[in-house]
Amino acid sequence: MDHLKSTLLGVGLALGLAVACASDDEPAGGDGSGGSSGRGGSSGSAGTLGGAGEDGGDNGGNGSGTASTYADVQSVATMIYDAVQAGEDVSPHIEAVLEAFSIPVLADDDFTGAKAQLEAGVPFVTASAVTHMAEAYAGSVLTDAEGFGAGLAEQGVGLGYPYNLGGDALDSDFLATMLYSYTVSGEFEPTLPLQEGYVLPALVRALGQERARRASDDVPDPMWGDGRLDPLQFTLLSFTIFAKPAAPPIGTRSLEAPVIKVRNEAADFLKGLIKDKLKDEAEGAATSVLQGALEVPLDKKDAAKVSVCGSLILYGHKVAMTNTPKLLWHAPKTPNLTKVELTLTFEDDYHDKWAPAVLGGLVSDLTGCTFPRKGPIEGKPVEWSISSGLEGHGSYDLTASMTNEDGKATASWRTVSDGDLPPACQVFEKQRDAVGATEAVVSGLLPGWSTVETIVTFLNPNTGGQGDAPLTVLYYDVAADDPCHSE
Repeated sequence: MDHLKSTLLGVGLALGLAVACASDDEPAGGDGSGGSSGRGGSSGSAGTLGGAGEDGGDNGGNGSGTASTYADVQSVATMIYDAVQAGEDVSPHIEAVLEAFSIPVLADDDFTGAKAQLEAGVPFVTASAVTHMAEAYAGSVLTDAEGFGAGLAEQGVGLGYPYNLGGDALDSDFLATMLYSYTVSGEFEPTLPLQEGYVLPALVRALGQERARRASDDVPDPMWGDGRLDPLQFTLLSFTIFAKPAAPPIGTRSLEAPVIKVRNEAADFLKGLIKDKLKDEAEGAATSVLQGALEVPLDKKDAAKVSVCGSLILYGHKVAMTNTPKLLWHAPKTPNLTKVELTLTFEDDYHDKWAPAVLGGLVSDLTGCTFPRKGPIEGKPVEWSISSGLEGHGSYDLTASMTNEDGKATASWRTVSDGDLPPACQVFEKQRDAVGATEAVVSGLLPGWSTVETIVTFLNPNTGGQGDAPLTVLYYDVAADDPCHSE
């Protein structure tokens, strides 16, 4: 496995360097007759690596400018996280990305449309799911990439030929290596059109890199960025993996003019801008090169249920956190203890309405379509942590490991003690603050995906502008030999 991963990395990097070197002698573009403007490979072939087109003759049509570049894709990731950081609603961004990959957004009561999509094996989301995904972005709610990879293996997803020759199982590291190998050449030549089926993997990776750059000054991991998945990353990956290649988009009663009574021109413009930057010549809903590299042991209907129900259930859960109080001091000054409360609820009534109408008796753990009832969620494991900005300033001294019947779990976090500083040391000039957030990991939300964890985290641990449970700790920065000790 390690050798195969290294080979994939090496090939991807070599292709990136080759494309970069070739571009010094041959400009991108052209009439599609060959060179860097052609296509290389397709979404159905797992053997072609690298993101930018190589020799492809006249079958690609890149000269028409219809395919996105890595720079286009990266700009979409930047737009999304600019909006998140500004506290804006990213629902239009989410809708635009889904529509760009032919994934419809259905009205919550469009039972007929939902059944038709599942019958055809085509993924979709509901309007409520988009709202909850946007709320997850606002609350910095992520899922762990490692658990996602293990969850795929738990669902029976395996490596396709030739990756399966060694008998190894799929995991998050291998999946990340594949994403990297498909997109690294685009980073070297960001203005070259991407190959057919490469736009979706490129966006998944670009979102992780963008988020990781904003959260830390450290160099992001070249694969996942921060080892986590945001709502679009999780949804796009699960949809493309479980959808059959080139699954045709079908007509349904979706959120168009009759449903949206008041048009938002700004949102429409934004959606058009995003969709213009996410153009892939691959046909079908959520089609990508990953589909040729992985094998799913389910028919198209069950595969669609796994991905659709997974997204609806995961983002139908709401995880809220509060700190009381939000401003602390190093002990012995007070307050130096905060109560951290997590509340887990399920926000939608899929169990009583949507699931019976759409799925009928096909609700089972096999397809992950066991919906919880609307309301508080009891009995889910919780792990507590803090963001890096608060490290060294305190610790948890009491934690609940499970949500109770009200969907709540509580913990207490206490600051460190500075001892008895003399009044001369407790002056404004020596006062400092540590800004961060309490964090929590909730697991067991997805039936059949026991490894997937939901993480309530902090987008930027160095500022107080984001996160579900921001916390500030005040203290005095006084050296042991400071003269104030003797005053």
